[in-house]
Amino acid sequence: MTSQVHFRMDDKEKKDFENVLSRVGLTPGEAFRIFAKKSIEAGGIPFEVSQPTPRLEKAMKSQDYIEFNDPEEGLDWLND
Repeated sequence: MTSQVHFRMDDKEKKDFENVLSRVGLTPGEAFRIFAKKSIEAGGIPFEVSQPTPRLEKAMKSQDYIEFNDPEEGLDWLND
């Protein structure tokens, strides 16, 4: 069984993204599937994300964000 994933992008960003992908012979759908598989294999984002965007900073400061001191603490929280 398969599922559809939808997301919104700025028109210019989408066009630029498609141009980059076409140079390496990929469609956006193929690129997303590669990203998803690599994320699963890595257990997280498969590349370094060094500077959070203002939106991510706001999310991290919200009451809904939980921070852990180490991975084991996070796994214990998930398994409770």
